[in-house]
Amino acid sequence: MEKSKIINYWDKRADSFSKNKRAELKSTHAQKWITEISHITPIKPGMKVLDIGTGAGFLAILCSEQGGDVTGIDLSPDMIQSAKQNADRYNHDIHFQVMDAETLLFNDETFDLVISRNVTWLLPNTTLAYQEWLRVLKPNGTLINIDANYGQDSFTDYQSLNADHAHHTLGNNMLVESEAIKQSIPINHQPRPQTDIGILKHLGVNDIHLDTEIYLRIYSEQDAFYNPTPIFLISVTKS
Repeated sequence: MEKSKIINYWDKRADSFSKNKRAELKSTHAQKWITEISHITPIKPGMKVLDIGTGAGFLAILCSEQGGDVTGIDLSPDMIQSAKQNADRYNHDIHFQVMDAETLLFNDETFDLVISRNVTWLLPNTTLAYQEWLRVLKPNGTLINIDANYGQDSFTDYQSLNADHAHHTLGNNMLVESEAIKQSIPINHQPRPQTDIGILKHLGVNDIHLDTEIYLRIYSEQDAFYNPTPIFLISVTKS
């Protein structure tokens, strides 16, 4: 899959995605996410945070609210524009940049926390991505990756979701396009999170925390933000 197709898809989704993320910021989900992150590493004032695949800036804004010095990157220029608008809306000074998650333009050991949500499934080279994320992490810094085994589900078969779910606003053409992108990414044909853990071990990371119960806490009800595919959370501390 050419990355231009991925960029084009998310550019088209930027407006509706941004509206959904603004609503999520006002929902009980926002506090749930901060609670989960804080259990792993509390965000302290001045802490340097990198939000990979920031989208409309949801996690970036949450981390900034906790006092973090936040940078958010995304491959989609329209998403970055939405993120900037949302940060301004909530009066947060966040550094947003268009950047490839597999080729980070930051120096080694720059960030205290590197965090990502629902991004790895879109990356053609998962090993390179994890390698880059670990590279820009400070010693004793934390990497948190939240994703799901989306390859086992079909995005065109979510009819059972509540009518107010964001997925229903996409239309069939966008769902088909999303499914085609997903099928073109190698990680989506591998078992997850086992493959992720194998990659991290190959990169020399031994202290790996895996949480496969997080979806029960975050998605305890089928609201507009419900994810029908069970998410997992992987966190590591860089030695």
